[in-house]
Amino acid sequence: MQEFEAAKKANPDDVLFRENTVNLIGYGLMQNNRVKDAIELLKLNVATYPNSANVYDSLADAYDADGNRELAIQYAEKALAKLASDGNIDDGRKQAIRDSATGKLNRLKQH
Repeated sequence: MQEFEAAKKANPDDVLFRENTVNLIGYGLMQNNRVKDAIELLKLNVATYPNSANVYDSLADAYDADGNRELAIQYAEKALAKLASDGNIDDGRKQAIRDSATGKLNRLKQH
Protein backbone atom coordinates (compact mmCIF):
# COMPACT_ATOMS: atom_id res chain seq x y z
CA MET A 1 0.00 0.00 0.00
CA GLN A 2 2.86 2.37 0.79
CA GLU A 3 4.46 1.70 -2.59
CA PHE A 4 1.13 2.34 -4.31
CA GLU A 5 0.63 5.62 -2.43
CA ALA A 6 4.15 6.77 -3.27
CA ALA A 7 3.71 5.92 -6.96
CA LYS A 8 0.32 7.65 -7.07
CA LYS A 9 1.75 10.74 -5.36
CA ALA A 10 4.64 10.89 -7.83
CA ASN A 11 2.40 10.42 -10.88
CA PRO A 12 -1.24 11.04 -9.90
CA ASP A 13 -2.60 10.63 -13.43
CA ASP A 14 -0.92 7.31 -14.18
CA VAL A 15 -3.05 4.18 -14.29
CA LEU A 16 -1.00 1.73 -12.26
CA PHE A 17 -3.31 -1.23 -12.83
CA ARG A 18 -6.71 -2.01 -14.27
CA GLU A 19 -9.68 -2.53 -11.99
CA ASN A 20 -10.85 -5.73 -13.68
CA THR A 21 -7.39 -7.29 -13.62
CA VAL A 22 -7.04 -6.72 -9.89
CA ASN A 23 -10.54 -8.13 -9.30
CA LEU A 24 -9.66 -11.28 -11.24
CA ILE A 25 -6.46 -11.73 -9.25
CA GLY A 26 -8.38 -11.14 -6.01
CA TYR A 27 -10.94 -13.82 -6.81
CA GLY A 28 -8.11 -16.16 -7.83
CA LEU A 29 -6.49 -15.62 -4.46
CA MET A 30 -9.78 -16.40 -2.72
CA GLN A 31 -10.13 -19.62 -4.71
CA ASN A 32 -6.64 -20.61 -3.57
CA ASN A 33 -7.49 -20.03 0.11
CA ARG A 34 -5.49 -16.81 0.27
CA VAL A 35 -8.41 -14.71 1.47
CA LYS A 36 -6.32 -12.30 3.58
CA ASP A 37 -4.14 -11.55 0.53
CA ALA A 38 -7.27 -11.04 -1.56
CA ILE A 39 -8.64 -8.58 0.97
CA GLU A 40 -5.45 -6.51 0.88
CA LEU A 41 -5.39 -6.50 -2.91
CA LEU A 42 -9.07 -5.61 -3.20
CA LYS A 43 -8.66 -2.81 -0.65
CA LEU A 44 -6.05 -1.39 -2.99
CA ASN A 45 -8.59 -1.59 -5.83
CA VAL A 46 -11.12 0.35 -3.72
CA ALA A 47 -8.48 3.00 -2.99
CA THR A 48 -7.69 3.30 -6.69
CA TYR A 49 -11.25 3.17 -8.03
CA PRO A 50 -13.39 4.69 -5.25
CA ASN A 51 -16.27 5.48 -7.60
CA SER A 52 -16.67 1.91 -8.83
CA ALA A 53 -19.56 -0.09 -7.37
CA ASN A 54 -17.89 -3.31 -8.49
CA VAL A 55 -14.78 -2.90 -6.33
CA TYR A 56 -16.89 -2.54 -3.20
CA ASP A 57 -18.94 -5.62 -4.09
CA SER A 58 -15.75 -7.62 -4.66
CA LEU A 59 -14.29 -6.52 -1.34
CA ALA A 60 -17.58 -7.51 0.30
CA ASP A 61 -17.15 -10.98 -1.22
CA ALA A 62 -13.64 -11.22 0.22
CA TYR A 63 -14.75 -10.17 3.69
CA ASP A 64 -17.63 -12.65 3.43
CA ALA A 65 -15.16 -15.41 2.50
CA ASP A 66 -13.07 -14.41 5.52
CA GLY A 67 -16.09 -14.69 7.82
CA ASN A 68 -16.19 -10.97 8.57
CA ARG A 69 -19.95 -10.47 8.35
CA GLU A 70 -19.90 -6.85 9.53
CA LEU A 71 -17.43 -5.64 6.90
CA ALA A 72 -19.06 -7.77 4.20
CA ILE A 73 -22.36 -6.01 4.92
CA GLN A 74 -20.68 -2.60 5.03
CA TYR A 75 -19.03 -3.02 1.62
CA ALA A 76 -22.09 -4.58 -0.02
CA GLU A 77 -24.07 -1.54 1.11
CA LYS A 78 -21.37 0.75 -0.31
CA ALA A 79 -21.58 -1.11 -3.62
CA LEU A 80 -25.31 -0.43 -3.78
CA ALA A 81 -24.78 3.22 -2.86
CA LYS A 82 -22.23 3.68 -5.66
CA LEU A 83 -24.40 2.18 -8.41
CA ALA A 84 -26.32 5.34 -9.26
CA SER A 85 -23.18 7.40 -9.81
CA ASP A 86 -21.00 4.73 -11.45
CA GLY A 87 -20.92 5.89 -15.05
CA ASN A 88 -18.33 3.39 -16.20
CA ILE A 89 -20.66 0.39 -16.44
CA ASP A 90 -23.79 -0.33 -18.42
CA ASP A 91 -27.23 -1.10 -17.01
CA GLY A 92 -26.75 -4.85 -17.33
CA ARG A 93 -23.56 -4.76 -15.26
CA LYS A 94 -25.24 -2.47 -12.73
CA GLN A 95 -28.03 -5.00 -12.35
CA ALA A 96 -25.55 -7.85 -11.87
CA ILE A 97 -23.77 -5.90 -9.11
CA ARG A 98 -27.12 -4.96 -7.55
CA ASP A 99 -28.17 -8.61 -7.54
CA SER A 100 -24.85 -9.73 -6.06
CA ALA A 101 -24.80 -7.12 -3.29
CA THR A 102 -28.48 -7.57 -2.46
CA GLY A 103 -28.13 -11.34 -2.32
CA LYS A 104 -25.18 -11.01 0.05
CA LEU A 105 -27.03 -8.56 2.26
CA ASN A 106 -30.13 -10.74 2.45
CA ARG A 107 -28.06 -13.77 3.41
CA LEU A 108 -25.74 -11.99 5.83
CA LYS A 109 -28.46 -10.06 7.64
CA GLN A 110 -30.46 -13.25 8.33
CA HIS A 111 -27.85 -14.54 10.79
